[in-house]
Amino acid sequence: MKATGFESRHQTLLHQLIVLAAVLTYLIDPGDIVWRLVRQTSAPRLWERTLFILATILIAIGTALCTRARASNRPHYLGELFYAIGLASLLPVAGFILLVAGESLRLFRLTRRHPDPPSEPATWRHAFRRETVKWGIFLSMIAFVITLKDRIADVLVVASFLLGVLLNPPSVSRGYRQTWR
Repeated sequence: MKATGFESRHQTLLHQLIVLAAVLTYLIDPGDIVWRLVRQTSAPRLWERTLFILATILIAIGTALCTRARASNRPHYLGELFYAIGLASLLPVAGFILLVAGESLRLFRLTRRHPDPPSEPATWRHAFRRETVKWGIFLSMIAFVITLKDRIADVLVVASFLLGVLLNPPSVSRGYRQTWR
């Protein structure tokens, strides 16, 4: 059950499609998994903030592992999994399951494939630029944990994504293969 060449070359696209599918579960259920877990407790705001702090820590660990791996041109599958679990905490139950299961399957298939030779430079500057969206989402989560206001997080997440696209235009237009993504 190895990843195909397409899966290996278009890792970012497949990741984004999985995230999009998970986010679209909001159309069915607008309540995130954390709120479902804490709303019946005696101190829901305390538990909500605590669980979102844990999610922020998972996102931070995942982002740091991905950045470090990218700076040394190594696969960063464990970092991607930590990041996915943290990000999935913002989604409804179905979205959480879809994102974590989808990313787990995608990453498992990639680990079974022999890696292509790296085609990107191995520098910290490049690594941080490539992981702009993850670092932006990490900062968005910090703001969200402090305020617990969805609108602030929504705006910051969209800004992070747009900044990531600006700094990392799609590789298809430049004609080189994207690896280790």
